[in-house]
Amino acid sequence: MAVETIPSRRRRGPPSRQIADSATREGRLAQAIQRYGSARQLHLATGISESMIGKYQRPGADWKPSKIADMAAELGVAADWLWTGETKLPASVAVSYYDAKASAGFGRTCEESDARPVQFPRSFLTDELGLQPAGLIIITADGDSMLPTIHSGDRLLIDTQPSSRIEGVYAVVMHAGLFVKRVSRTASGDFIVQSDNPAYRPETFPAEQVSFGNPEGQALTIIGRVAWTMQRV
Repeated sequence: MAVETIPSRRRRGPPSRQIADSATREGRLAQAIQRYGSARQLHLATGISESMIGKYQRPGADWKPSKIADMAAELGVAADWLWTGETKLPASVAVSYYDAKASAGFGRTCEESDARPVQFPRSFLTDELGLQPAGLIIITADGDSMLPTIHSGDRLLIDTQPSSRIEGVYAVVMHAGLFVKRVSRTASGDFIVQSDNPAYRPETFPAEQVSFGNPEGQALTIIGRVAWTMQRV
């Protein structure tokens, strides 16, 4: 008697997330991108297309040294480590400290200023503060409008990575000055900029008058979130 064979069925489910293999150069690149955030963020920062970034993460891809150097610089890793794996992710990260003061008062004129690097332990930024090193800068607070939260002379670690959620203390540009203020949004989408010191009045800006990143002539430009403060004792 003929026996009917029933084909076996594979169990279906969500694909398992692949863990980047640091033993290969494409794996090291994928690992660095995972730590950084995403290929999309890397594309926006370097101008290298997402398709090329994806191609470089596949085995056998033809790497161009200039592209790898650009990506390594933005990812905060050594290009040699991507190529050969001979070095690990640097234990420290250089954060640009700008000689610019963000007013916690009536504001200062925004001027171009030179930056000098300040070294931070990578583990402190990523593990303790939950930050990605790329896009971090340091500026100095000036004034009393954010008392008691921020004091004049405090060094402020600013996270300039874009975020869809705006709530907290931010470095902003308004009235041709660089300020540090508390920013929130109303139910209608307007932005409220206020001080922790009740002696200063809050201001409201319609969403169409607000930009992010570099000042572009808008009434309010959000530079980045104050992620950590360094106070003198």
